[in-house]
Amino acid sequence: MSKNIIITGVGPGIGSSLATYLNSKGYTISLSSMGDSVKKLAEQLHCDYYQCNLKNINEANEMVDVFIEKYKTIDAIVNVAGNYFSMERIENVSSADFDSALLNNAKTFYNISKAVVPHLKKQKYGNIIGFSAAENVYLNGSIGYSAGKGAVYFMVKSLARELLDYNIKVNGIAPGFIDKSKHEYQNEPLLYKGRYSSEDINKTVEFLINNNMVTGEILRVAGGHNIKIDSGI
Repeated sequence: MSKNIIITGVGPGIGSSLATYLNSKGYTISLSSMGDSVKKLAEQLHCDYYQCNLKNINEANEMVDVFIEKYKTIDAIVNVAGNYFSMERIENVSSADFDSALLNNAKTFYNISKAVVPHLKKQKYGNIIGFSAAENVYLNGSIGYSAGKGAVYFMVKSLARELLDYNIKVNGIAPGFIDKSKHEYQNEPLLYKGRYSSEDINKTVEFLINNNMVTGEILRVAGGHNIKIDSGI
C-alpha cells in the first residue's frame, strides 16, 4: 500500500525536486504552499494540492484536515518551507527582515507540527520532518536565517522526545549549499567547491520516512563541509 506523504512549503527548488522524486517512487503525495507554482507542479504530477499560508496556524490546520478527510491517514509530513538566506551582517538586517526569516523557517515548522500531531497521535505512528541547515550554511548566513534554521534544529529534538510514546518519529535534514535547478547527482566530490544537487536530500528524506529506529536526529547532507570548519582552538 502506498504511503501518504504531505510536502509543505513547496517551491521550485528542493520542494519540487522532492515531490517529483517521491512521486516517481510510487508514494501518494499531496502538496501545500502559498505560491502559484504548487498548482502547476501538482498538475504535472497528478497529485492533490492545497494553497495556504503556512505561517497562519488556522490555514495549516485546514490544510491537514482536508488531506486527512480524503486519505484518512498520514504517514509523513515534510516541511521544506524556508529560504530568506542572505550573507548580510547584522548592521544590514532590518527587524522586518529578521522576522520574515524567522517566521518562514521556524514558524512554518511549528504550525505544520501543531496541526498534524493530534492526527498522528490517534494513528500512533507517523513521521514529521523539518529542514534545518548544515553548519557551513549557518556560519555564512544572516542572523535571521540562522535563527530560523537553528530553531528547527532544537524543535526537532524537543518534539521527538515529546512524541516517543506515540511511535511518532521527528527528524530533520540539514543540507549544505544546494543548486535548486540541479536535481540529479553529477559526481561532485566531497568538499566540492560549488552547490550540490538535491538528489541525496531526496533519498535521505525517503530513508527517514521508512525507517523504524531513527528519531530526534538532524541528518546533515553537506558533502563534508559541515565538519571542515575551524574550531577556533
